[in-house]
Order: sequence, then structure tokens, then C-alpha cells
Amino acid sequence: MNRRQLVCVLVTLVATSCGLPDEGRFIALPTSEIPDALIATTTTPTTSVPSDDAATSTTITETLYDTVEFYFVSANRVVRSERLIVSPATPTQVLDTLLAGLDAGSETAGLRSALPRRLSATIEVRRGVARVSSTAPFLSDLEPLDQRLAIAQLVLTLTRRPGIGQIIFVVDGKEIPVPRGGGDLTTAGVAVTYDDYLSVLSTRD
Repeated sequence: MNRRQLVCVLVTLVATSCGLPDEGRFIALPTSEIPDALIATTTTPTTSVPSDDAATSTTITETLYDTVEFYFVSANRVVRSERLIVSPATPTQVLDTLLAGLDAGSETAGLRSALPRRLSATIEVRRGVARVSSTAPFLSDLEPLDQRLAIAQLVLTLTRRPGIGQIIFVVDGKEIPVPRGGGDLTTAGVAVTYDDYLSVLSTRD
């Protein structure tokens, strides 16, 4: 075979190997014959965003307090002190706290309460007048001076609350007379006020 015939044979072989099969079908090539650029994979970075359902919320509950004036006894006079009561400080809360007596705070040193520990009472406020209701013996077991001081504690404490200007005392369903600061008795059913007890009121610096 001469040089010209050899070239023709090679051209014929190359043309045959590069053409599509006569049947028109695709033939899978072995992986070893596929260029690397065609089989390389590309990785795309993704960012994960948490959904709203995954969010955690924290609720902080703050307890509010009212500063309330309470009146207790020192050297046979009534003095003002202050306590914090969970807001809103209702008349019932204030009355119950007063009847419970003194706490162990240093600010109460030297004070006492003339109100009996066993005393219980309820309060109802209408149009600025508070009716304090209890049962016998109420304060009748106390000495006259302590009776006056105990009533002063109740009246001075309760009339310092908004909406209360006068107090009427009721025992076993009946309105009763009570001693004023000067020792004189009211008529049953007559309301007493803050000013009625200024004579036994003192201040403590």
C-alpha cells in the first residue's frame, strides 16, 4: 500500500468512528471515555433560615406594689408607717393587713398594735363611707385607752385610702358608738373621720 492509499484508509476510519450509528440510537459511553469537565459536580452553598414557629418568646411578669400608710401605736400615741401591698391595694387588703399586725421589719421597732390578734372584720365602701363590720366582743375586752387607739388605727389607716373619707362601725349587724381621739363617744351610726383622731396622732422621725 502506497502513502496515498494509507491516508485514504485512515480518513475513512475516522469518519466512520465519529458518525452516528445507522439505527439512529444513542450509545452509552464508558465513564473512562467521558471528559472530566462533563462529569464534574458543582456544589451551591445554601443558607438555613429558622421559621417563625421555631422562635421562642419569653414573657416577664412584673409585680406592682402600692405604698400604703398604716397606723400603729407608740407610747400611747398613733404613728404612721408604710408598707408595700400588691397593687391594686383594695380596702379589704388594707384592712386585713392592719388586722394581721406588725411584721418583723426594722422600721416597726418600738411599735405595737392595739387591735386584738383574733379580731376579724370586713369592709364595704359606698359613696366615700366605709362600713367596718365585726362580731362581739369587737374591742369591748380592751382597756378604754386601747379601745380609743385601736379605733384610731382603723380610722386613720382606712381614710388614707382613695375613696374613703368616713367610717361607720357595725357589730353583729348593728351600728355602734365609738370613742373619738379625745375620749368622747359618738352616737351609734355617726361616721368618724381622720380629723377626729388628730389628738392621738403623732409623727416618728
